[in-house]
Amino acid sequence: MKRTDLEKLNGLKIQGRMKRDGTPERFRSGAENEAKAPLNPLIEKLLRKSLGAKDGN
Repeated sequence: MKRTDLEKLNGLKIQGRMKRDGTPERFRSGAENEAKAPLNPLIEKLLRKSLGAKDGN
């Protein structure tokens, strides 16, 4: 077989594996992962300040 044929077969194998396995768990539910991630205390403080300033107006 030619080298190009071998590379084409390898590519098809990789594509088949990607379709079979699907999306990895860490990429499936982005919103849920964000909710579970801890916030930096400084960022949390700044967010509360900005939200409090908007509520007060």
